Amino acid sequence: MKRLNMLAVLLLTGAAAAAPKAAPKADLAKGKEVAKSVCASCHAEDGNSSIAMYPKVAGQHASYVLTQTLDIKNKKRTSGSSGMMAPMVQNLSESDIRNVAAYYAKQQAKPGEANPKENIELGRNIYRAGLPEKKVPACMSCHGPSGAGIPGGGTDITAYPRLGGQHSAYIGEQLKAYAAGQRTSANGMMETIAKRLNEEEVKAVGNYIQGLK
Repeated sequence: MKRLNMLAVLLLTGAAAAAPKAAPKADLAKGKEVAKSVCASCHAEDGNSSIAMYPKVAGQHASYVLTQTLDIKNKKRTSGSSGMMAPMVQNLSESDIRNVAAYYAKQQAKPGEANPKENIELGRNIYRAGLPEKKVPACMSCHGPSGAGIPGGGTDITAYPRLGGQHSAYIGEQLKAYAAGQRTSANGMMETIAKRLNEEEVKAVGNYIQGLK
């Protein structure tokens, strides 16, 4: 009986030790200050960047912004505009980044508009159905029909970013970075997909994503 009781105690304490710690609570007021002082010049204070090379971050999942910004700070992500961002975030603590990520996640994303002259039908097909003949899955299988993505937030959960309304030029830049091996994804999926898309397809799907609401 004593052995059974001891085993039960060990199992319970082991489970408690294995349980993941809750993420520290973000401070939105402090996040707003970071947004104003550090991020606004490129991403705008409300996260709705008007500059195509800088992504819109309004409404973006906090867990995704946190991990990507930490990757840029730690030089794990260096392609394109990430290289320009690195010096901006070097003096930010992980707490600062968590706060500003949470602040931007609460902002209202402004919709974009697709260009009807840029093969919107092809872009729609890629996003919603994929290109089976090239083994390219539908983008919406991970990023959702409206481009809302999947939040994630834990070590065992992959956060798929919100894409709806994102600048088409930025989408294209990231797909090219994945194809060239300059940017990596957690499971290597994006690198494989991007390598299978030609330039016309990249432009078309980026344009369609820009118009998603």
